[in-house]
Amino acid sequence: MSDAAESDLRALAVHLVGPAEIGELLGVDSNTVNVWKVRHAQFPAPVRRLRSGDIWDRREVIAWATATGRYPTEAETENVPPKN
Repeated sequence: MSDAAESDLRALAVHLVGPAEIGELLGVDSNTVNVWKVRHAQFPAPVRRLRSGDIWDRREVIAWATATGRYPTEAETENVPPKN
């Protein structure tokens, strides 16, 4: 793989998320994410299915969450205590 191709791949990899990362992003449990992918036809399709689980493009998940009112607003996140 060329250096440019590897660099492009690594740049895209920062957008890959699993259920735990989606849950953290949206303030829900990872099990909730797994329920959404089954119950909501519009939930984004995984970019890839690995043996360890599905992975998604973070940007697609944020777009879905915003469109369905699940993406936390700035006001909602201001009242959340920081994680240790």
